[in-house]
Amino acid sequence: MATFKEELMEILKKQLEALKELDSIEMEKTDIIMNDEIEELKSLTVKEERLINEVANLELEREHLLDSWGIGKETSLATIISNIPEEKEDLEKLGEELFNVLKTIEENNKTNNALIKDSLEWIEFNLNLMTNATTPPTYGNENKKSSSKNSLFDRKV
Repeated sequence: MATFKEELMEILKKQLEALKELDSIEMEKTDIIMNDEIEELKSLTVKEERLINEVANLELEREHLLDSWGIGKETSLATIISNIPEEKEDLEKLGEELFNVLKTIEENNKTNNALIKDSLEWIEFNLNLMTNATTPPTYGNENKKSSSKNSLFDRKV
């Protein structure tokens, strides 16, 4: 039978592997967003969702392990490490790697969100330019009949 530390290490290694793959996807996603490759973004998002589900399942497995050993589910890894009597350097190193990968994923995710936001603002700006270019001014001589037949979109609702 495996010890608590061995079981925990196994789960954390699986989580680290999945998170590294997720980090790789986030970096690839940045390039895809910058190059406006929408179809590739869709397929990458499917892979990303699969990995997120995998990480969530591993987290549930970790919580179950903690519960089965009588440790609270919300107990931090640092607290667990400090209470392990055995050699703990490998567990500390693994925890540090997990933290660094999660931090990198968070930074890449923020970058991707900013890029998407900028792209949407650019699209909205261009749409406004195209629709307002032929729209007559609101103020002016009411006797003049203005036509907005040149408008790209029908603005009537």
